[in-house]
Amino acid sequence: MSRLLLSSVTQISAFFSALILAVIFSVSAHAVVINFDDLTFVPLDPEFPSFGDHPLYDQYQSQGLLIDNAYLLPYGMDEEIISGTNYLLAGASGSSMTFSFVGELPTYVAMYIGGNPLGVLSTNAYGPSGFLASHQKESDGWEYVTFESATGISQIEMWASQQTRVSGARIDDITFTYASVPEPSSFILWVLAFFVLFCRRIKWIK
Repeated sequence: MSRLLLSSVTQISAFFSALILAVIFSVSAHAVVINFDDLTFVPLDPEFPSFGDHPLYDQYQSQGLLIDNAYLLPYGMDEEIISGTNYLLAGASGSSMTFSFVGELPTYVAMYIGGNPLGVLSTNAYGPSGFLASHQKESDGWEYVTFESATGISQIEMWASQQTRVSGARIDDITFTYASVPEPSSFILWVLAFFVLFCRRIKWIK
């Protein structure tokens, strides 16, 4: 009887350990990295390529990102390269450049910001309730900028102080992270399954 009891306790303990691990790993975070290198820059006129030939808008919608007033460009030979072959260049249409997140909102967003736009380049992050944080870039070169909010980040907007347009600003390697929490119903099912098995084991012991 004691051997049966020990075996049952051991099996129940193993199941309980598996339950704990399943719950822990179901509370995870996953990140999306967009470096624009999966796209190919195609100029409208190969003999006279222009920065405005390849606009981006919904190319990354399936990954949760919409882009407005920005264009794909390849790195030049004499430029400081962050990664790969391409980067994102802000447009000069008179409006700010924006990144809008669709679906589940990320809780962490990071990116390299470079270039030399007119005046101070301001980057604002917004959440469901409005403004979250801001970053100002006043010098040349690349800067790694991050934003974080437990309630989620819905939009990032960029503009220059001297003019609304942000022509000259560059973006590369956008990373955004989602914090995924397990569904309560799934957790309850796990607990219920453990409880049923526990009751069955106790019954067998008796």
